Amino acid sequence: MKTQTMKHSLIATVLTMLFSTGFCATMEEQNPNPKGIQVVPVDPTPDPDHVETKIWYPKQNEMKMSSPVKGQIRLEGIALGVDTEQPRKKEIWNDTEGQSLHIFIDNQPYFAINEALIDALDDVQDYFDQTADFEIPFKLQPGMHVIRTFPVRSYNESIKSDKAFAASVFYYQEKKDNPQVDLTKPYITYNEPQGEYDYDRKNLQPILLDFYITNCELSKDGYKVRLTIDNENLRTLTSWQPYYIYGLKKGMHRIRLELLDPQNNPVPGLFNDVTRTIVIK
Repeated sequence: MKTQTMKHSLIATVLTMLFSTGFCATMEEQNPNPKGIQVVPVDPTPDPDHVETKIWYPKQNEMKMSSPVKGQIRLEGIALGVDTEQPRKKEIWNDTEGQSLHIFIDNQPYFAINEALIDALDDVQDYFDQTADFEIPFKLQPGMHVIRTFPVRSYNESIKSDKAFAASVFYYQEKKDNPQVDLTKPYITYNEPQGEYDYDRKNLQPILLDFYITNCELSKDGYKVRLTIDNENLRTLTSWQPYYIYGLKKGMHRIRLELLDPQNNPVPGLFNDVTRTIVIK
């Protein structure tokens, strides 16, 4: 009896240690989804040597009174409207309209701009400096609004170099701040997937999962991104890089991204819990 009691005590101690060290959480992240959906990390596409995005208009804290609100973005170091000559364009969906700027207003899905006025060329005739004009394609409520933007490859993978991302605040008709917005704190920008995708049974391409991290770093012991697909927690992401989603069947799917702090608590903020609905046709 004493030996059996000692065995039970030892087992209980081991289980307690496993739970306290996060072993069970780690196993949950690695287990495949029973529906056959898999999320696979892939290497980021190499970034150009120098990419810089600047929001010229609306200016920081500018008050806009009329609608539609117009804006202007300055982009250096990458050409809009051209195909990305990288092998990845054959692996996932590739936009025939080429590289673009993704523009996010508040927490709305992005809209894309792929045309710009070319202001300067470098010595090898690559586009060096461009100005992109845009109009916000929906009606704004009075108060504070946020523009976030970055350039993407023709297959919509974001460029993640230091100056590629830009964000600013403006006001529409009323100077009223949003307490859920603080651009100095950690936040996430959901990029892909978005919209509709054609299903090709002969060529089952994965779906790109891509996001932008600001004011923090992802790691096993640091900030993380929790991914949920169709209300099932598939994985906690601890590395900032693109991912491929395999196994999504025809129909509607809900993709949710949440930013977690080092203690695995949700990080407050307007942008840190985002759900998008996509359609596989």
